Amino acid sequence: MLQLAEQRGIAGLLRGEAKVSFGERFTVRLQLDQAARQKNLETIIELASRKGGDEVGNEPDPDWLSHYLKLAENIRHPAMQQFWANILSQEVLHPGHCSIQSLSCLRYMTQKDALLLQKASALGCHFGDDNLRLLLGYQYKTLLQGQRQQRLSLGRYRLPYAGLLQLSELGLLHQSELESGELSLTSPLTVILNTQPMTLHPQKKGVRLLYYRFTTVGNELARLITESTPTDYRRDLQDLLAPLGQLKL
Repeated sequence: MLQLAEQRGIAGLLRGEAKVSFGERFTVRLQLDQAARQKNLETIIELASRKGGDEVGNEPDPDWLSHYLKLAENIRHPAMQQFWANILSQEVLHPGHCSIQSLSCLRYMTQKDALLLQKASALGCHFGDDNLRLLLGYQYKTLLQGQRQQRLSLGRYRLPYAGLLQLSELGLLHQSELESGELSLTSPLTVILNTQPMTLHPQKKGVRLLYYRFTTVGNELARLITESTPTDYRRDLQDLLAPLGQLKL
């Protein structure tokens, strides 16, 4: 507690030092806070400049930049500072890459939240459009037993159900599990895991994929993270989908 007080210029109060007035303590605390915000901002901008290298960029939208700087100056954790630096470097190279809405969401994320998003991003795929999804498995119809399901547990790949709930509370993932439309028997479906395609050509009717879908903000932030698909997840997903027939890699 004393260390925390010293960082904000009020340690004298805890020590019982009466010589420093309330006004003086207030002034010192403001100066320390302003210096800390300045240091945070300088660190993030320096990291962003290293990330960009020699590539020629563009001037970000002034309103976006003003909002970004106001939020970034309060980011103190080194890992989160690196994340914010990545956002700035990407925005300079590709204006409009990250919306103000995404910045506002990111403001309330802790390092633990960012790690959860990183894990989810690594398991993400897309099919049919560019929306990122967490593919869980599939369901199908049988004559005798009706609807049946085959699925993976994402907890095996460091993304437990509690993590999914947390991502949902942050507005990064839709809470409800969804199902695709019925897969066509004549038009193969290509699932992209990271940049690796996997083509699925079902041999029976009634097959639907099961997944969670990222929100618009979740899509934007997840794409700022470079993370490879875990080998065991890709292998297990291939094994899970193989009985559907003609799985092409």
